[in-house]
Order: sequence, then C-alpha cells, then structure tokens
Amino acid sequence: MRKPRHSRAALASAALLAVAVGATACGGEDTAEGAEGNETVRVMMFPAQSYRLPVMIAEQEGMFEQRGIKLEVTEQPANLQGMQGLEATDSDVGIVTVGTLGQGWQAGDPGFFFCGGISVLQTTLMAPVDSDLPSTEEGATWQEVLQALEGKKIGIQTPVGSGLQKIFAAALAEAGVEDVTYVNLGGGSSAAIAAIDNGSVDVAQFNPTGTQYVLESESGKPLLYMPEGPAAYKDYYGSGWVAPPEFVEERPETAAAFCETIDEALEFIQDPANRETSLDLLAEDTGVTRPVAELVLDQTYGDFSTELDRERLDTTFDAYVELGILEADPEPSYDSLVHNTRED
Repeated sequence: MRKPRHSRAALASAALLAVAVGATACGGEDTAEGAEGNETVRVMMFPAQSYRLPVMIAEQEGMFEQRGIKLEVTEQPANLQGMQGLEATDSDVGIVTVGTLGQGWQAGDPGFFFCGGISVLQTTLMAPVDSDLPSTEEGATWQEVLQALEGKKIGIQTPVGSGLQKIFAAALAEAGVEDVTYVNLGGGSSAAIAAIDNGSVDVAQFNPTGTQYVLESESGKPLLYMPEGPAAYKDYYGSGWVAPPEFVEERPETAAAFCETIDEALEFIQDPANRETSLDLLAEDTGVTRPVAELVLDQTYGDFSTELDRERLDTTFDAYVELGILEADPEPSYDSLVHNTRED
C-alpha cells in the first residue's frame, strides 16, 4: 500500500473487517476427485478478507478448472489458530503468518509454506480525526511518528505477549519508545473504529479492509503504514499459503498448480483491463462498498506475490527467535518450513 488518498463516503453500514492477525488455516486431506475428474482442493479462509480475492477471481474466471482443480472454500473458525485449523476443518490449503507457521511446527502441528502470499504485515496506525499526532502524510518521518507514541494508549489486535504485539514492540524500540499502554481491541475493525472515535485509545492498528473503510469514511487520521517504516515491518515477511506435509509431499503437482493459479489471478487483478471485474467481486465477497473496494484494490495488492524469498524468510525466522516469538530449537528456517513449488 502506498500513501492513502481520502474521499467522502456516504456509507454508514459496511462490513468492518480486518486481517485477523493470525491469518488463515487449512488442513490435510488425501487426494480427492471432484466433479468431472477434477482434483478437489479445499481452501480455508476467514470471511470477507482482501487476501481472498485472488482465490475467488481464479475460481470465477475458470483458472482452477483449467488446471484440473475443483475448489472448495470453507471458513476458518474464529477460535482456532491457523495451523490448528488444518486438521479441524479437513482442509488442504490456507494462509498464515510466519509466526503462526513456526509456532505450529514447534508445537507438533507441521506445515509448509508452498506458495507466497503477502510479503509484509499490512498494518496501518490510525488516530482520531482531530489528533495532533504527527503523520507521514504531513511530512513526518516514521521515527517521529513512533516517538510521538511515548506514553500513549495503543489499540492492538492481539494480546500482550503474542507474536504480533512483540513485533510492534520491536518497531517501537527501533524508535526508542518503551513507555506505552496496550489495549487489546481484537482483530476486527469495529472495536478499533469505536476506540479511536470515542478517544479510549490514542492510536489503533488497522489492516485491509478496515484501513480502507476508515480512509473512505474519513473516520480516522492515518499516521503510518508500518511497512514503510521500521525494519520489524519493512524487512520481515508477512504471510504465505500453507499446507500440511502430506499435501505438498503426496500431491506436489496439485500444490504447484494451485500456486500457478494464484499467480495468474494476481496478474489478472493488477491488469487495468480487469478492474471492473475485480471490483465487482471484491465488493461482493467482502461486503464493503464500491468506494472502499476501489481503495483496497489500489492500495493492497502490490504487497501480494507468490514468490518465497529465501533471504527475507530466513531473516524473519531469525528475528522471530530473537524476539521470543519462536524457539531456537528446533531451528525455524527456510529449509525446515518452506517447500517452494516455484523452484520445483
């Protein structure tokens, strides 16, 4: 996402959504034959998230069918971490963060990144509309934005001690900030919007599509898109498509075909000739209004890629061990947690 633009929205009701930080989960199922001989792949995703669009576009445009895949979409239960959902929902594929993948693997719930997803954590800091906190849109540096948070109340999306909270604390530490009060608002946007509206927090974290709802309705002041600032967000990998070992090991051609399809769908979404088709499906699938869908389309998909960069991932795994998000033993690494179908 680049610097956001603002426009006035006349909407009062919209699905207020956020990337739930822990991301999607899916699980292993042996090879299944779908209709007309196509192989069935069950994909588990949280409802109404922006990362769903490549999958839904690929299904609508027949890209999966062309590769012999019959798609099944199932919802991830809100009370399950990503890797736990693999077995619980009998799914084949999902999307999870680096921390979720590594923690699941170290806890005995193994999985592999087999296809890239979102290269960064797409977190934006928002303040109340009348806030006097500095913003990069107003010319402040990211260090100045974060330094101004000293002593402030910050609405976060996961509990204190969670991986995402530790990453944010590391980002603050890069700017020399230690004295803040955390308020867990959960992963949804509704509570965060209410919190900055009533002033119960000074700043709150948002992710697509919640970020774009706030921008369109002008119900918050954007301070900083975190991947444009501290190394904890700029240099670390976000989330990727994950599958249990049996899927990538026993069905490698299907895994590769899935990744190829997502790559084709991303090219489709980013082609201006397909803009209206992409907007129509994005608005329908997420429940956001057309103006919000336009912002999501313009601001978020530049961070999507099916590539799995070894150096960036190993840097992330090493940093997460340092931050205490992952254990040092067994060692999380590209070699232990990535089965890159694009290299096969």
